[in-house]
Amino acid sequence: MKNKTTYLIKSIALFSVGLAIFGLNACSTLLGSMGGDQPPPIDYSYPGEEDNTPVSFTILQMNDVYEIAPLEKGKVGGMARVATFRNQLLEENFNLMTVLAGDFLSPSLLGTMKYEGKSIKGRQMVEVMNSVGVGLVAFGNHEFDVKEGELQERMNESYFDWLGTNVLHQTGKKIEPFYKESYDYKYFAPDTYVWEIENYNGKPIRVGFYSACLSDNQQPWVYYEDPYQEATKAYLELVQNCDVIIGLTHLELAQDMKMAALLPKTKLIMGGHEHENSLDSIGNVVIAKADANAKSVWVHRFTYYPDVKTTELYSELVQITDAIPSDPEVDEIVQRWQEVLTQEIKQVVNDPDEVIYKAKTPLDGREKSVRNFQTNLGGIIAAGMAASAKKPVDAAFFNGGSIRLDDQLSGDITAVDVFRALPFGGGLYEVELKGTILKKALDAGMENQGLGGYLQWYNIEYDVVSKSWEVAGKPLNTSKIYRIVVSQYVFEGKENRLDFFNQKNFVSWQTAKEGDSADLRSDIRKAVIADMRLNAK
Repeated sequence: MKNKTTYLIKSIALFSVGLAIFGLNACSTLLGSMGGDQPPPIDYSYPGEEDNTPVSFTILQMNDVYEIAPLEKGKVGGMARVATFRNQLLEENFNLMTVLAGDFLSPSLLGTMKYEGKSIKGRQMVEVMNSVGVGLVAFGNHEFDVKEGELQERMNESYFDWLGTNVLHQTGKKIEPFYKESYDYKYFAPDTYVWEIENYNGKPIRVGFYSACLSDNQQPWVYYEDPYQEATKAYLELVQNCDVIIGLTHLELAQDMKMAALLPKTKLIMGGHEHENSLDSIGNVVIAKADANAKSVWVHRFTYYPDVKTTELYSELVQITDAIPSDPEVDEIVQRWQEVLTQEIKQVVNDPDEVIYKAKTPLDGREKSVRNFQTNLGGIIAAGMAASAKKPVDAAFFNGGSIRLDDQLSGDITAVDVFRALPFGGGLYEVELKGTILKKALDAGMENQGLGGYLQWYNIEYDVVSKSWEVAGKPLNTSKIYRIVVSQYVFEGKENRLDFFNQKNFVSWQTAKEGDSADLRSDIRKAVIADMRLNAK
C-alpha cells in the first residue's frame, strides 16, 4: 500500500566524542536511563585497526508547539530562544538532530488569521521551524485540523523531513504516503528514517526512527493504519539495519508505554500529545515528553560503543526561559508574525497584553478536558457570555470544541490568552426557548462527549445517576420558557447533533446590531475579557 522509503542523513563526527563528554560533565541535572548522575569516562585513545571508537550524538526534542513567541509575559518558551540553545548544543557536538514529536500547525491564534489574503494555518510555524533548524517531525493529530490543501502547502514549504509510519493520504480510493513537492518532484513521507553518523575513522553507525500517530482526528483525506502494527513493521526493518532505534510518536502516554513493551530494543521514545514534561521507562525503553509550547525541551545525549554494540543515554530536561537570549535571525521572523497578530487583535481590544485576571488554579483548556467534562475555563467563558446579556438570563452554554487552546492557563491572564483560547470569536445570542428544546440541546451535548459538540455551560447542573438537568438551581421544566445565551456556532445549528437548534424552534432571539462594536455580544472574546476583568477586582 505504501511507498517504502528510508532517508539517510550523514554527518562527520571528528572530535565530537570529546566535545560531547565535556558538555555532559558541565550539566548539573541529568536524568538518565542508566540511573547515574554522571556518565562513565570514555577512553579517548587513538583508534586502532579494530576501529571501535565510541560515537556520540545528541537529539533535541520538542513536542506540541503552537506558539512561536514566549508566553507568560515573555518569561517562558519562545522559538528564538530554542534556536540559541540549539546553537549551543551544536558547539558541544555537531552530531545533532532537532525533532518535533507532532502538533505544530494547529491550533494557534495566529493560524486562524489571514495574511496577504490567505489563511495563515501554520505558515508562521513552518517558517520559524525552518530557521531554527528542525530536522525531523512526526505527524500529530492537530496537523489534520487544517484543510487538505493547506497541509500540502505547509509540507511543501518545510525544509525538514516528515515521518509518517501509520498515517497516509487518501484521495478517493487511492491511498499513498503524504509528500513534499518541489520542482514537480514528490518526496514521500517514509515509514522509517535513518540518520547515518560516522566515527573518527569514517566508520558509520545508523540511528533509525519510526513513528506513530493516534487516530482521533478523523478526516476524509487521512487514512490511519494501526499504530502498533505499522510501528512494529518499521521496527523490525530497523532492527536488521540500524545500531540504535528511536521512536518519534504522537500518542497518549499509555499508548507509548504499550509501544515500548512491544518494541523492547527501542532505546528511546520521544513522544507528544501530553503537554506536561515526563520521563518514564518500560524495561530498558525510556519515554520522554517535554512541556508544550517549548516551555521545556529534552536533550538526549547518546554514546554508542561499536565493540560491544551498546548505547548509553543521558536525558536532560532544559527549561526555556528568559535567561536564554533570543537568536536574532529567528527573533526577526517571530516579531514580524507577532506584529500581524497584534494588529488583528487590536481590532477587538485596545491593549492585548493587559493582565485581566489572575488564575491561582490553572484554567483547563485542554482538548481532552473541554470535550469530555465541564472545566473551570469553560465555566468562566460561559459566565462571561451570560454577563453580556441585556436582560437577566437563566443560563449560558457553548460548544467545547470552540476552545482551541489545548493547554492550561495559569498566573497572570492577558487578553491575548483569551484570544488564544477562543481564536474564532463569533457573536453571542440571547435566546428564548421552550424547556423541551433546551433539554433536547443539553442531551445532545452530552451525547457529543469526546467531540467538539460537547457543551460547556454556566448555571447548569447534570445528575449523572438520574440523568436529569437543573437550570438556575431548579429542575429543568420542559413547560417553561427559558432565556439563555449561546455562541454563534451553536445558535446557527452547525454543531453535531444540534442542527435542530435554530430560529424555527426559538420563541425569540436578539444579538448585537451589525457594526455595534461597543455591544459585548458582538464578540464572545469581548464579553469574556470584560467579565474576567470585572471579577479580578
